[in-house]
Amino acid sequence: MASDARQLGREGTIDAVRRLLSARFELQPTAAAIPDDVPLFSVGVGLSSMEGMELLVELEKEFGVEIKDVESWVYDSPTLANVADRLIELSEKRSPT
Repeated sequence: MASDARQLGREGTIDAVRRLLSARFELQPTAAAIPDDVPLFSVGVGLSSMEGMELLVELEKEFGVEIKDVESWVYDSPTLANVADRLIELSEKRSPT
């Protein structure tokens, strides 16, 4: 069963994304040590664009959402906080309360 970003809230969604990053990628620093506002790509955490695509696939599976604007998710320097906010927004669009 997919996680619901709306129910998890921002901090819970950030934690879920951190767990996903830890399980899928070998990061230095570890995912637990990544601040919420550090970019996941380029000069921040340093995920490659290929890893970014893998991350998006995992996010879609984990949260049961469809990410259509792939380029903006990978190239607009998303942070854990940005990713959480966007996942919550997609969850709300999928199933409004």
